[in-house]
Amino acid sequence: MRAGIRRFPLLGFICSFAMACHTASPGRPPPLIRESLVGAWTLTGIEYEGPQGPLVDPFYQAGSTGILIYEPGGLMSVHISAPHRTAWEPAAARLPPSSSDPDVGRKAEAFDSYYAYYGTWTFDARTSVVTHHVESSLVPGEVGVDYTQSVTLQNGRLIFTNRSTDQGEPRVRRKVWERLSAAGSRR
Repeated sequence: MRAGIRRFPLLGFICSFAMACHTASPGRPPPLIRESLVGAWTLTGIEYEGPQGPLVDPFYQAGSTGILIYEPGGLMSVHISAPHRTAWEPAAARLPPSSSDPDVGRKAEAFDSYYAYYGTWTFDARTSVVTHHVESSLVPGEVGVDYTQSVTLQNGRLIFTNRSTDQGEPRVRRKVWERLSAAGSRR
């Protein structure tokens, strides 16, 4: 190709111009690269919808908060917490589970209002898909699972989009994340 560009300078100019126009088209976000994902992100919202519009998300509660961390070497961690979680005094030691534990109901509520896992991550720039490879999770059955999500970066916000089907109807879930600065505040 390089020799062709030297022989046909006009062709080289046209190709370069076309590539620049394609990647910098108005209204079209620039291609996402892996380095754009690296860092810490805070959850700003979760949208869940079906064919008739917005729905109540069956897993996450409205107003949930969270943090997502992508390390440049490929490690990742995500935590999502429902609002208004019931607090109680932490135990001095962790004891084996018991049905006579007075906190058993609160523990179940705490489990149902918090979600977390960690592992490694990969990004396919061609398809704009990030994959989380779960090494450990609050939900033990997720160990070894790979979660894929389409990802875009719009106006400084990282948006994950998952499409699924529930009772024969299409569903779309979007998780919107905003970058945290080094001091832990939103940029």
